[in-house]
Amino acid sequence: MTDTEYAKAIQTKAMVANLEMNAALTTEQQAQIGQDFIADIMELSERGTGSEK
Repeated sequence: MTDTEYAKAIQTKAMVANLEMNAALTTEQQAQIGQDFIADIMELSERGTGSEK
């Protein structure tokens, strides 16, 4: 995954998380969305940045 692809993937995940946060009705839902977002970013990070793995 190139740096550009990585940045675009993070931007997309952040946009989706933001929309979900706006729709969340409880702080528990917001907490889960935040945890899911962090897990998604960690997964992307494990794939590698700036290198073709």
